[in-house]
This record gives sequence, structure tokens and C-alpha cells, in this order.
Amino acid sequence: MSLGLPAGTPEAVGLAAVAGIRSMAAPALLAQAIRRGDVRGLAGTPFAALGSGRVPLLLEALMIGEMAGDKTPFIPARTSAPALLGRVLSGALVGAALWASGERSAPAGALVGASSALAGVYAVDRLRSGATQGLGVPDTIFGLLEDGLVLSLGTRLLRRAG
Repeated sequence: MSLGLPAGTPEAVGLAAVAGIRSMAAPALLAQAIRRGDVRGLAGTPFAALGSGRVPLLLEALMIGEMAGDKTPFIPARTSAPALLGRVLSGALVGAALWASGERSAPAGALVGASSALAGVYAVDRLRSGATQGLGVPDTIFGLLEDGLVLSLGTRLLRRAG
């Protein structure tokens, strides 16, 4: 069933929303997908660097660090200004790269990605608050569920993008 959206739009929106949940997961998953060949069309663009050399491994290490850090009390709220900015920039990056891979406007993709990341931040923030405070789900458990969602959804979206 087609929604009349340009090819790659659901993937860009979805992966950018993932950036709103875990800022480093979206670029790490994208870098791995580029390296695997699941995302093509970036040769000759600055985004090609995401899948080259040690970049995918570095981004993956940052993603794992972010996932571990999320379970500690030392990490600021995802809606704090620095965390929010990082998530928006991450969403903009993956949105721009995925739109560029489809020979569409990278700046427009960045705008879509930034908006989707913002939506992801606030949707999951409300869900996590409701689950931990209202339902009594331990914060660490919900964080682990978020990690699973991020990895599953991000990987699935990028396998479709190819």
C-alpha cells in the first residue's frame, strides 16, 4: 500500500525519530547500513564518509556508550537543551543522508529529520514518564526496552531503504 510519499520518506522519518530516542543510534545504524550496501546513492556526497573506514565502528561505540549511560542517574534529561540539540542534529544528519541517497534535497531531508527527532524525543519522554511513574516500571527496564526498540526499528527501516 502506497501512501503517496516519495521513496525513502518513511525510512528517513523513522530513523530520525530513533535519533530522538538515542541520538547516537541513528547515525551508527545508518553508517552500518551504508557499509553493508543497504543504503546506496551516497557516493560523491559528504554522507559517504559515514560508511567508510572506522567511522561505523566509532559511531557504534558511541551508541553503546549512550545506551549504557542512559541507565545512570548522571545523564541529563533528553529534553534538556544540550541533549535536545544533539538529538535534533542527529535526526537532521540521518534525514539529510537518506534523502540525498534518493537524489532528493539534503537540506529538506535535514528539516524532516530534525522535526522527526523532536517528535521522537517528546513522544518517548512522555511514554517513559508515564510508564515509570504511572505504571511503576523501573526506569532501567524501560531504558532497556527503548534500546531494543531503537535497534530493532532502526535496523528494519534501513534494510527497507536499500
